[in-house]
Parts: sequence; C-alpha cells; structure tokens
Amino acid sequence: MQCELTIEALGTGGDGIARRDGVKLYVPGALPGERVRVELGQAAPGGRRARLLERLTESPQRASPPCEYFGDCGGCVAQHVAARPYADWKVDIIRDALAHRGLADIAMAPLITSPRATRRRARLAVAHRRRARGAVVLGFRRRGSEEVVDVERCTVLLPALEALLKPLRGLAAETDVAEISLTQAHEGIDIILHGFDAPPDLETREALAAFTHAQGIQRLSVESLAAERGRKRARGHGGRVKRQRQAPVLEIIAQPGPVRACFAGVWVDLPPGAFLQPTAAGEDTIRRLVHDGLGLTDLAQGKRGARVADLYAGLGGIGFALASSAAESAPPHQVAMFEGSAEMVSAAGAAARQSGYSVTAEVRDLARRPLSVSELKPYDAVVFDPPRAGARAQAEALAASGVARIAAVSCNAASFARDARILIDGGYRMCTLTPIDQFLWSSHVELVAIFGRDGD
Repeated sequence: MQCELTIEALGTGGDGIARRDGVKLYVPGALPGERVRVELGQAAPGGRRARLLERLTESPQRASPPCEYFGDCGGCVAQHVAARPYADWKVDIIRDALAHRGLADIAMAPLITSPRATRRRARLAVAHRRRARGAVVLGFRRRGSEEVVDVERCTVLLPALEALLKPLRGLAAETDVAEISLTQAHEGIDIILHGFDAPPDLETREALAAFTHAQGIQRLSVESLAAERGRKRARGHGGRVKRQRQAPVLEIIAQPGPVRACFAGVWVDLPPGAFLQPTAAGEDTIRRLVHDGLGLTDLAQGKRGARVADLYAGLGGIGFALASSAAESAPPHQVAMFEGSAEMVSAAGAAARQSGYSVTAEVRDLARRPLSVSELKPYDAVVFDPPRAGARAQAEALAASGVARIAAVSCNAASFARDARILIDGGYRMCTLTPIDQFLWSSHVELVAIFGRDGD
C-alpha cells in the first residue's frame, strides 16, 4: 500500500519519523519537514517500516551523500544529513536517553567528531555466489537485511584498510570465510577470518600465509567451528541427531611482525580480536577528557599520588595515560586495572611490568562481581568504560561509596543514562558531559561524563 506522509522528526536510528492513523512509521532516507510518498512495509518495534518511493519536497537539512553506496550499504545511516543538523541529531540521542531517566536539565558540551577516513576497525560480510564459481560479494549488510552489499571503497575507513578490500575479495573467493575483521593498530594490521566450519587444511594455511606476506599484513588468524570429538552427539526434538559445537576456536595462521597498541608511550601487544577504540582521534579525546576531568593532582594526598581504579580497562588505553600523568617531581599515581578478558589482562600486565609505572592488572568479571563498597574505599577516583549493556551493578556500588570523582565512558546513551541516574540518586552530580562521534554517519554516539560529590 502506498501513501503520502510528512516527516516529523529524525529518529535515533537515522530514519525519518512520520505518523499515520496513530501508527509511527520509520522511513529511511527521509528528513524532517519533507513530504514523501512511501510504500508501507512490515511491522517494526513501536511502529511500522515504510520504503521511500519519492520525495515530493526537499528539506534544507539535506546534504549530498559522499559515498556512492549510501542508501544500499547499511554501514552508514546519516550521510544525507547536513553537518549542523547531523550534530544536533547525535546530541539529541543522548538528551532523549537522559530525559527518559528524568535528567533533562543536564548541560552538554559540543559534539567532538572524528574525521572521515579515520576508522581503524571494521567487520566485513562475505556472501558466496555458488552459481558463479569463485565469485563473492564483500562489503557490509544492507540495512535491516542479511543481504551483503558489494563495496570497493569505504569513505570512513583508513586508507590502508580500504586498500585491502580488493585483495580480500580475491582471498574470500578461495575460502569459506563468512566475515572478516580488520584492525589497524598503532603498529601493524590485524585480520581475522570468521566462519570456517573446521580448521583450515595445509593447502589453505599456506595460501593464507602467502597472502599475509604479500599484502604486508602483520597478523592473520582464523576463527573456526568444529564438531567436538570423543563425545556423543546430542539428540534434539523428534530424535534428530545434532552436532554438538564448541565455542569458536581462534588460531593465528601467520604473524610476520608485531601487532601493538601504544598508550602514553607504553607499547602493548594486541591479542587477536582485542578491543581498540574505533579511531585514534576519538581515543585521544577520551583520554584527555578523563584526565582533565578527574584532576588527579588535586586528589593526591600527602606523599603519595592519587589512587585510581580503571574498570573495564581493556588493554589500558586510559589507565596507562593516568599512571603517566603525574608531574616529574611528584609521587606517581597508582592505577589498578580490572578487566574481564584474561588475554587483554595478560597483555596489559606484561606492558605494565615493563613500563615502570605503578600499574596492576587483574582479571575480573565486573558484571557478575563488581568492586564492592569496601573494595572501592582505597581509591580517590574511578574510571568505568563498560560494553553497551552498561555497568548497573557497579554503578550501584559506586553510588554507595565515598569515591571523590568518577569518570564514565559509554558507547550507549540508554545504559549510560540508567547508570548516571543511579550515581545521581546516590549523591553524585554530573560535572561535565561531552558527546563523541567516532562512528561517523552511524546512529552510534559515545560520551565521557565526570561525576563528583556535592562540594567537590
């Protein structure tokens, strides 16, 4: 069914929002104020999807997308939005989440945006065209679909990663790879091939190793699934035999050179698949905002430096910077890093021992076992940078603690707003809030917030 609509707003997912007979409609590619003709589609959470057929009027907020694949490729949702309304839209995503938690009056700094062609992480999808031998589609999935859109260029990727799209397409044609993860570390490019049903055979290993050397890649790994050996197969409903599967196994196939991250002059060996911020500029911004907001020099007491707990620390991107920030003649700051990934803790711990800084690293699942109020007592400041689910249990412990200052780093406005509400209800106030746009033209937005007790 077709109909005409007037777009009322730009939704958090980048869709134009309209209403018809009281039902919210999501129209990708449409902007507020535009009159459009659409075809009604399937139900969606909170409303119904609609496909844009024609723009009858055009918004002054519209811009020409810089990428030829925009509209087909689902990697970007907002290239058609002009710079000023785009920034307002990103900020409004955070404002709406805060308002939902009764925090509508929070002041916010201007959006800090990473430039285009600076993204250093990507996960490519691969589709094998079985009818055309050797042909593959490599790119990103169409929005709301499993269909893969073939791309030869990407406006947001670092040039070194973009240059690998063509050779990776050829490699994919010779393997059963389903997805490809790319990471440009501070030193070295790291690639993981996902979706193998079994570990690669000798011939494939040799081909992958040759590809790694030929393309100047520092490490290539394969993630494979395999039926468990030596165990009986389980029977499902109806008596069918099902293969029991192990968790994916990650194996390094070739590593001609080191893959390392550098944080405040400390070099950390990067485990395959370890987390890095999506852009170097965004990483630097986060470190600066956390450092400046915590003011560790002011928190240092007597003859010792400040004591900091770095929660969800990853490889130490923030922790090492804080440990190194003490003045040359002042006592060193002491940083205790807590992280759930044993591989990342091992890498960060090894780097800490070489650094000369007062840094420790401990494996801890903070979602299941957050630091308690008594464990938080020694610390002058806490940083927490959780995954998208946020840090509810840890926020509850922090709210009951006496920690002087807290820095929250988040990639999800909704879970951040929930955790911020917990801290504020516990007597903290939000001193600063800065939005950060590392995922240019996507619906994702990050932020750094500083909390302190009243009178701090």
